[in-house]
Amino acid sequence: MVIGLLLMLSGCTSLTRLYFHPQQVWIRTPAELGLAYEDVALTAADGTSLHAWWIPAQEDNNEDNTAAKAESVSSSVTPLPVVLYLHGNAENISSHLLSVSWLPPQGIGLLALDYRGFGASQGQPLLPDVLMDIQAAAEWLQQRFPDRPLVVLGQSIGAGLAVPFVALQAERYGIDALVLEAPPAHYAEVARDMFSRSWIGWVLIPATWLLPSDWDPDNYAAAVSVPVLVIHSPDDQVIRVEQGKTLYSDVSGPACWINATGPHIAGFSSAAVRQQTLAFISGLSCAALSR
Repeated sequence: MVIGLLLMLSGCTSLTRLYFHPQQVWIRTPAELGLAYEDVALTAADGTSLHAWWIPAQEDNNEDNTAAKAESVSSSVTPLPVVLYLHGNAENISSHLLSVSWLPPQGIGLLALDYRGFGASQGQPLLPDVLMDIQAAAEWLQQRFPDRPLVVLGQSIGAGLAVPFVALQAERYGIDALVLEAPPAHYAEVARDMFSRSWIGWVLIPATWLLPSDWDPDNYAAAVSVPVLVIHSPDDQVIRVEQGKTLYSDVSGPACWINATGPHIAGFSSAAVRQQTLAFISGLSCAALSR
């Protein structure tokens, strides 16, 4: 009851801070994974200082250099796209990097952004403020690589943030495609699902009705017109696969679906999922996949 009262008194917008669990300490750098990189300093529109890692396309030295990969790349547009990576709601890019570290060796340059409050980025994470962080990263890529296609890849809450950003800013920043792994459709529904799994959580469920829905990804899905790839595992116990299916069915542009396996945002541990995702990113379409 006390927690519920505090939530009611705190105001709707500030409640979005509950979505984020930042960590400032870095677990590893790209160099520890054998990847060349550079630190990138960004500034959001409100003056917040942000940090990102730019990891350029690198010499292919991993085991996924297969004929299938080579075929998908050879049929791609020229030049290959760059990827803006939006990580999940906890820790920072140093712990999430493993999920996408396979992309640079496949010829795909990658900008990994830490939202405000995460890693070396300043400020406090809050919606819609974090969308300004994504805007700063997209602007950096647009200025540095004006002739390269841009793909936004988000995981978990990063996927949730990607949907409204792409819906609102795709034309401005020349965004050509969107990859979503384990995306939420409605934040309050995800919270209720998590709370319902314990008797203590049940006490908090009424407070979830106070969570603002203004930035729920599904509110913006119909405005996403670029090709979208959704990856979700039926075994996901953090964000249920039904959330991903809701978004998938509501986007207005071409959409394709990959059934992943395993726990939350573990899809890229599968070589098959990586190859299919690479084909989508390289070709900027669902042509290599079935809807």
